[in-house]
Amino acid sequence: MIILGDKRQRCIDRLNLSPMLRRLTRGEFVHDDLEYRCYPLTYSLECDQFAPTGMTFIPLWEGESSITGFYVDNNRTHFITFSIEDIDDYSLIGTSIDALIDHLVQQYGDDEAALRKVLNE
Repeated sequence: MIILGDKRQRCIDRLNLSPMLRRLTRGEFVHDDLEYRCYPLTYSLECDQFAPTGMTFIPLWEGESSITGFYVDNNRTHFITFSIEDIDDYSLIGTSIDALIDHLVQQYGDDEAALRKVLNE
């Protein structure tokens, strides 16, 4: 099941993301390195099928053919990403906001130090 709308926003608010990460979840531009890599939700809005089987999933943003988001299990947040071509084959990014930032920086950062600084603002 995928969580969208106001309930999605409430779940995201509980994460205590930095202001720049919150902007990413709204589909706003935050840095050149992420401009074509973190899009507003589109696939996720199409139907309930864009979540791994048996998981209550909250999308954060989308890439050209991927979705990044999180689920909560035993009161612990798990950040994941998956291809829209194989939704059930997801990759665990980590269980902290720092792990999420590390993922973005390592995957997309041309200037890693500058991107990390922006995402922590």
